[in-house]
Amino acid sequence: MIKALSKSDKSDCLAFLYEEPEINLYIIGDIYNGAFDNDYQQIYGEYREGKLFAVMSRNMSNLTYYALNNDFNSEWIDIFNQFDFLFISGKEELLEAIKPYYPSMREDKMDFMKSTTFTRDESIDYSGIQILTTRAQAAKVFALIEQVPELFTLHRKGRSEAIEYFMNNSGENGTTVFIEDDHGKVVASASAVFETKKSAMIVAVATHESVRGQGYGRTVMHYLMDLYINHKDKTLCLYYDDPIPEKLYKSLHFIDIARWSMLVPDDPSTKY
Repeated sequence: MIKALSKSDKSDCLAFLYEEPEINLYIIGDIYNGAFDNDYQQIYGEYREGKLFAVMSRNMSNLTYYALNNDFNSEWIDIFNQFDFLFISGKEELLEAIKPYYPSMREDKMDFMKSTTFTRDESIDYSGIQILTTRAQAAKVFALIEQVPELFTLHRKGRSEAIEYFMNNSGENGTTVFIEDDHGKVVASASAVFETKKSAMIVAVATHESVRGQGYGRTVMHYLMDLYINHKDKTLCLYYDDPIPEKLYKSLHFIDIARWSMLVPDDPSTKY
């Protein structure tokens, strides 16, 4: 049986998801960030023999799926198709069973990492760091992200949804930091999103091509790692598919924990 979950299911759902807290960071973050209280998020659960077997979270144009194993129930496809979505993501082995239902979508595979330790480098100057708090700042950060091809998943959200994404993942729900040049243009940024009591996800690490190699990306990453690991005592997670940032992440003591998969449309204008 698959059904829409409500606040009365919250405790059982979180207990199920916390069996793999890092892998389920997106869905756990959705629950903590009001998934049962608004119209752009929904949580569905599949029960087998009275116990949760699988959970899907919809957050705007993103669907995230998690299950105990890859015994996929095709009834989920009717649930997915209720929403105007762009992406479906989850552990690689779980997405394998979903791919055949969406032949026009391509699969992007990434390595999923986490870090629980960080030693601050006192030589790094944080004085230029700003914390995103307004929509105007979010728009300026998105203007940078639009210029970074690797961050296509945020491009495809579009400006309006991306701004809402940054604002919804601010304050208690996350932190976006950025650095501006002398003209007020954002030249580097990074975000910790889907913050929960135990962890957060690093996304959208971006540096403008005009200042690459000058340490801006390292500065925003160091700031977030110091904030979350040393001051908030939380695990940081991220995924990557590029060997260049991989060197940076591994030098910062991130370790591989799983393979992550995302189904995306080949046509940027396509929604399902």
